Parts: sequence; structure tokens; C-alpha cells
Amino acid sequence: MDIFAHGLWSYAVFHKKKYVWLATLFGILPDILSFGIIFIINLINGNFHRGPPPINTLPKWLFAAYNMTHSFVVFIVVFLVIYLITKKWFWPLTAWGIHVLIDIPTHSFRFFPTPFLWPLSSYKFDGISWAIPWFMILNYGSLMIVFLLIAHNKAKEKKLTIKFKKH
Repeated sequence: MDIFAHGLWSYAVFHKKKYVWLATLFGILPDILSFGIIFIINLINGNFHRGPPPINTLPKWLFAAYNMTHSFVVFIVVFLVIYLITKKWFWPLTAWGIHVLIDIPTHSFRFFPTPFLWPLSSYKFDGISWAIPWFMILNYGSLMIVFLLIAHNKAKEKKLTIKFKKH
């Protein structure tokens, strides 16, 4: 899925939490730490172009970064290490895990299937590409409905709070 959709889904999932913005950051971080870096490098070098870049033009470090940031195994290890150190569950980090879970069915073998079992296995699932127009419409249409429901519920809660304070 694209980085903007990951950010919006992360916000939607965590919108009632104090740490919503931190969770949203963790929801987009896997893409920032892989393709975000190459995007900025290409922008600076004047090599920016629309669409997916040819695989053979991408640096090796990008594949390593993508494997690490899109591995559910790595996510679980990091989540557990943080718990062992702090003795608290660091819930904003779960947006990273959600990112990986969303990417598994929304990436195909044609371009960067999600290495969710890396480094334990090279198995990848051949999902549908998030860039297919009908899927983009479905995804962003779903996001629009979710955000309308969030806004509706917030307005309803605010109205109830005002009504309750009057009595």
C-alpha cells in the first residue's frame, strides 16, 4: 500500500489514543526507511520520475532496508525487546506491525512483495498490487467512509458532552 494510505489507516486505528501521531509515524516508517530515502536521493539528484523505478536501478541497501522494515518477524523481535527493557508494551509501535500485515495482500510479485517472514524464510505472498486503479478507489473510498464515521462520532460525542454539561 502507498505511504499516504498507511498513514491514514494508522491514524484511523489509533485516533482515540494520546499517542495517535507517534503511531501514525510508526505506520509510515517502514516506507520512509526504504523507499523514502531513495525518493529523497532521486529528488536531490534530479532523477525523480513517476511510477515504479526499474528494479535493476535500485541500490542493494534498499532491498536490505525493505526486508528489515517489512518483516513481521523483525517487528515482533523489536516489540518484545522494547517490552523486556521497559517492562511495558509500547503500543504505538503496533502500527508498524499493521503496516506489514496490510502490505502482505497488497503487494504482488511484480514489484516488491512483502518479505514478512524475513530472515526466517524467503516466502512471499503474491497479492494484488495496491497501485491498481480499482484497488486505489476501493482503498481511498474506504478511508473516506472511515474518516466520515470518525468525524460523525466525534461530533456526536461533542454534542452529548455539551448536552450533559447543560443539565
